[in-house]
Amino acid sequence: MRYLHCAIWKGNNFLAGVVIILILNAGIFLPGLYGYAIKDKDLNLAWTRKGYLKTRVYQDAKDDTPFEKQEDIDARFRIDNRIELKNLDALLEINLEARGEALINEKTNKDADFLLKEAYLEIKKPGYTFSFGRQTITWGKLDDVVILDRISPQEYNRFILYDKQERKLPELMLKFDYFLDNCQLEGVFLPLFKASKLKFFGSDWAVYDHLIESIQYGDYSGLVKNTIGRIKLEEKDRLKENTAKNAQFGLRLSGRLKDVDCGIYYMNIYQDMPTLREKTPVGNAVKRFLNHPTDENLASLVGLNPTDEDLTLIEEHPRVQVIGVDGEGVLGNFGARGEAGLFLGQPYLRGDFSYVRKNSVSMGLGIDHTTSNNIYFNLQVIQSFILNYEPLFPDEEYTQQITSTLTKDFLNGSLIFKLKDSYNLSYNDWMINPKITYKFNNGLEASLAGFIFEGGITTLFGRYTNKDLIYLEVEYKF
Repeated sequence: MRYLHCAIWKGNNFLAGVVIILILNAGIFLPGLYGYAIKDKDLNLAWTRKGYLKTRVYQDAKDDTPFEKQEDIDARFRIDNRIELKNLDALLEINLEARGEALINEKTNKDADFLLKEAYLEIKKPGYTFSFGRQTITWGKLDDVVILDRISPQEYNRFILYDKQERKLPELMLKFDYFLDNCQLEGVFLPLFKASKLKFFGSDWAVYDHLIESIQYGDYSGLVKNTIGRIKLEEKDRLKENTAKNAQFGLRLSGRLKDVDCGIYYMNIYQDMPTLREKTPVGNAVKRFLNHPTDENLASLVGLNPTDEDLTLIEEHPRVQVIGVDGEGVLGNFGARGEAGLFLGQPYLRGDFSYVRKNSVSMGLGIDHTTSNNIYFNLQVIQSFILNYEPLFPDEEYTQQITSTLTKDFLNGSLIFKLKDSYNLSYNDWMINPKITYKFNNGLEASLAGFIFEGGITTLFGRYTNKDLIYLEVEYKF
């Protein structure tokens, strides 16, 4: 079980990572250890720490295939360190995370990793700020929706079981903020490219699930098993090189126009989510089978006698340009926000599964409100359309999506009920995520939650129709 590709140290070095966490954060458990450093008058240093220990125990709602995990555990221990060097007008942020996973079945498998999350130095001056290091960026106004929020890649190894902010992966970047009288200019420069973490094969949350294993261990001929077993994905060598050609950048000009906070964006970045591109025309038959794994498509692929090159698909990350705007304000008792973007050179698949690039437009509007009896709701509507449209797989020319969040607390905020859902009107697929949380007085929280997915096999949520689950989450914040 190997989900965690962004680890820095593995094996024996994991122990070293734990030691580093304890040394850097011993003040949590031994407050006197850092007493002098925190009160040092010469440096005028202020060190604040916070963190959490979160454990989830997942239970699959239904035993569908022999390859799925029915029960597993995901534990995360995070420490955030914020060190202010006031005499130097500087801020040092170092955030660390340790993860552990365990698969519970006839034989328990374990996996553990230590990760360096955000780690950067920021210089603050009256008219500007400058920071360099591993950072995450959040742009746009909508919640848990990606339209303009495209600088930081995300981790989808567990699909969307974690919120967008928790999924974000830090990248090495240079960030500059310049403050004018009524507006702010923000620029980010990323010297290297880092893709979002996404599995195509070999896990419950992979795009194509356990399709390869089901063929290899199924009742198929040796020719079929040999053909499917040779399907391979390749990353572009160019994107793995440390070269200036892979640099990305983004600009945001933000300010306040009357009662509305608004912004204008420009980004020149790589598409962090991969799209599979064929190396030869036979590769389109490979993609057809992967997306529609019928006996007919399997027989058609095998009948082509594909070579290794035919069976190799490229994980394509094209460079795209983004021009966008956003705004946020108040309409009576409601909060209102919106964002829109023009995307130049987005990757798609034609109806015959061949790779193509097109321009597209996406926009979203959202409102939220808290009622007098403390019920909070958040409703968002997203509309997208593709320019110069031709039949594509699986994208339609016009698409609409609705997301909503409903929250109600009881017992003076100790008991919280939360319901999140998302529905793609164009594809008729949907997701529901109910969650009940009880907060204790000492920073401890316990939650019971679940995910339900429904839709066609080629839709975003429909791919995971057989992955409905419930989970128990225990989190301690300090």
